[in-house]
Amino acid sequence: MQQLPGRLMRPVYLSSLSAITASTSTLRHFASASSHLKGVAKVVLKKGKTQLFKDGNPMVYSGAVDRIIGRPPPKTGDIVLVADGTEKPIGWGLYNSVSMFCVRLMQLEEEAARDPSCALNMEKLLETRIDAAIELRQRLGLPSANTNAYRLVNSEGDRLSGLIVDIFGDLAVIASSAAWVEKYKPQIEACIGRIDEINHLKWRPAIEILKEEGMDASDLKDVHPSTCPQRTKVMENGIFFSISLEGQKTGFYADQRENRQFISTISDGQNVLDICCYSGGFALSAARGGAVNVTGMSSLLPNAPFSLFSH
Repeated sequence: MQQLPGRLMRPVYLSSLSAITASTSTLRHFASASSHLKGVAKVVLKKGKTQLFKDGNPMVYSGAVDRIIGRPPPKTGDIVLVADGTEKPIGWGLYNSVSMFCVRLMQLEEEAARDPSCALNMEKLLETRIDAAIELRQRLGLPSANTNAYRLVNSEGDRLSGLIVDIFGDLAVIASSAAWVEKYKPQIEACIGRIDEINHLKWRPAIEILKEEGMDASDLKDVHPSTCPQRTKVMENGIFFSISLEGQKTGFYADQRENRQFISTISDGQNVLDICCYSGGFALSAARGGAVNVTGMSSLLPNAPFSLFSH
């Protein structure tokens, strides 16, 4: 897969980095040195809440917030600093004025000190995190000769809370469940579109969840309808599936690959019932693993209130 190109930071950042002392916040320095970030708001946490987010929880819920410093107040999708009770930044993230998740943390202060190229720069952070996700899947052997359906970006698991990207052959389905993802839709599509094997992109907003994020459903309608086919064929663990891109989630439960592989290893000689089987992933894996009888049942197949197949 093609490596995603990075972007150079403004020279003022790099040239002045050596002037930052150990007692100075890297993020505070960057915010004050950048003209487009001057006046960036600061979300100050309540006493005793800081460690939770330093330990890795990216979702700053509104109940953990003591006060917000900044005039005018930040808008949904704005970059904000997240600070402890003494107003010392512990990281930065993306603000939401409506959601119970007030901020989705994107980078901690310590990370910004180690890698200042991404500090308060969402476009660069997206490139870096998606690049890291690609590299990780390559190390895991994905895609492979017998699997071309897999999860490339797994929301919080890849440090991009609210974003999921599933790969189905030469097609990428991008699932959005956060307001910030909708704001950065062009940048996300550009990052995924640079992957050599990808020829088609399909954007799937989780409309009900995004309403809770303060999004208007009318704003989520795609003004440029996707040219993707409604169905596509994929292969997982050597088994072929025909999946609907209008179906559940992204069209296929790509995050269940290892579980389906496990089922195939314990199914030899067994009778297997797969209830709510959807596209039959577990049932077909059991059949491939040597099950003597397999029944799959689902009420989610298109134009069928109830469906059953047996092997």
